[in-house]
Amino acid sequence: MAHLFLIAGHGAGDSGAVGFGFTEAERVRVLASRIVAYGGSNVTLGDSNRNWYADRGIISLNISKEWQILELHMDSGSASAKGGHVIIKQGYNPDQYDTALANFIGSFFPGRANTVVGRANLANVNRSAAKGYSYRLLENGFISNKDDLTKFNNQIDELARGILNAFGIIALAPMQASTPVKTEPIGRYIKSGGVFQDKKDSFGTVSYQVHVRDIGWCNWQCDGKMAGSTGQNRRIEAFRMIPVGETDVTVHIKDIGNKEYKNITKDTILGTTGQEKRIESIKITGKDTCYLYRVQQRNVGWSDWMSNGEWAGAQGKSLQIEAIEIKKAMFVVNPHIQDKGWMGDRAAETVIGITGHNLRLEAFKINPSGKTIKAKAHIQNKGWVDYGAIDKDTIIGTVGEGKRLECLSFEGDFDYRVHIQNTGWSNWTKADGVAAMGTVGQALRIEAIQFR
Repeated sequence: MAHLFLIAGHGAGDSGAVGFGFTEAERVRVLASRIVAYGGSNVTLGDSNRNWYADRGIISLNISKEWQILELHMDSGSASAKGGHVIIKQGYNPDQYDTALANFIGSFFPGRANTVVGRANLANVNRSAAKGYSYRLLENGFISNKDDLTKFNNQIDELARGILNAFGIIALAPMQASTPVKTEPIGRYIKSGGVFQDKKDSFGTVSYQVHVRDIGWCNWQCDGKMAGSTGQNRRIEAFRMIPVGETDVTVHIKDIGNKEYKNITKDTILGTTGQEKRIESIKITGKDTCYLYRVQQRNVGWSDWMSNGEWAGAQGKSLQIEAIEIKKAMFVVNPHIQDKGWMGDRAAETVIGITGHNLRLEAFKINPSGKTIKAKAHIQNKGWVDYGAIDKDTIIGTVGEGKRLECLSFEGDFDYRVHIQNTGWSNWTKADGVAAMGTVGQALRIEAIQFR
């Protein structure tokens, strides 16, 4: 098994080839992130914020001569040109890795007669040879060919695993990096003062990565972990997200305004790179799940946790976002409020209802999202009602009768609290099926509930 040193081609303002609204530099960086995710400690990712050709990076590179260098690219040509191939130094015989990689890429992106090509006029080929490194350049199909590009985008995980297999590296389980991922250079990220995110990749239910001023793409984070920094005056210019099902994202960008990304289902770059434009606010709306997210903004601090379709961050105040946290909600709740009706699905962790306006919570529906949740409610003039195990269509309370919810009891794997008329928030209590929060016989309305 080889150890792979991975270089993403172009970048640092050089888009490389362009086709159908995509750029070579951006696409191969997405592929590189997938190879790293599956390859774990067997892959070292070269700094993706640089252009390794333009800045002559290989000349100053100092790695083991036993490591295998792979530079990722996409080809461009006529609309009919297609296929992938491997480039090595002219006059060299393909080694076992070159051969295995060529066999794979030729079958994955068919169309070229020669899948191993020797070149004498490519700078990084010659630079690597001069230093005694084992190097090859991989053209991952034609970005100018619709079929090649579609396969690249839709089967990028299969592509990543196939590349790893050519080097004898067994892919980890999808999206799992069991050991810290090596990046190059090491130790450049942490500056004096403030806090920077973890320096290892972390993948989970919701995974995301930020592009930070002067640093570029940072390590992956997930499930509410901080991506970015605080106290270092480093704006986030873009982030990428691996969503849970179909998701809409809107980002507000300096000088551009709102930019919408509709129906994303895979790793997608959100925002801009190489344009020095800050992100000022974000909005995430899941079609198949409910997200919670918040941002840290310069001179403001952390926002409240926002739920599906709400803006996090201030617009129109020229304030940069410096850190992001995103996670999936435990479950969703749709409250029915006096004089307002059904309010729509909200993350359980947010305030469900309205406080400070003398409005009663009359009913609510919970979508358990696979959890077993049991509920009881004490309703004005009706007393206790036992709903048992609820589903997404169970209405807890009443609609159209003008009756207040007065007391609630839950059973499930969570804590909860209620906001009571004239009293405010109760203490948090475990949903053990025994404890009840609210009042009985005092004619006091519950105005809101919250879960954690």
